[in-house]
Amino acid sequence: MTHEAKAKELLDSLNGKHGILGGVLINNDGAVISSSLPPEMDVSTLGSLCATLFSNNDISIQRMNRGNLLQMTLLTDQGILHFYLVPGHILVVLTAKGQKINLEGLISSVEQQGVAMTQVFS
Repeated sequence: MTHEAKAKELLDSLNGKHGILGGVLINNDGAVISSSLPPEMDVSTLGSLCATLFSNNDISIQRMNRGNLLQMTLLTDQGILHFYLVPGHILVVLTAKGQKINLEGLISSVEQQGVAMTQVFS
């Protein structure tokens, strides 16, 4: 099984858990490696914007002498975006709008899949 196929399998296993709509694995430049998001979503634009968001926040965290950014959660009026650093990649998971979310469960599930993806891409 290819790295991309394994990543897709891991992303698909998150869908529906804790209100998760889907996820996307991008490289640090924002190119999409794999996605489990609905087909109507523009994943290439989402990937590039998410890479920029993560990178800019990582730089800010470093300038505050708080180390390197490993995870980030953004709450919006459309749902939650949770980012998880996988070496050379960023895993981004989106929740569906209007879902009641167990944030601890969401973060834990994403972290488990992020660890599995780290093993795939190491």
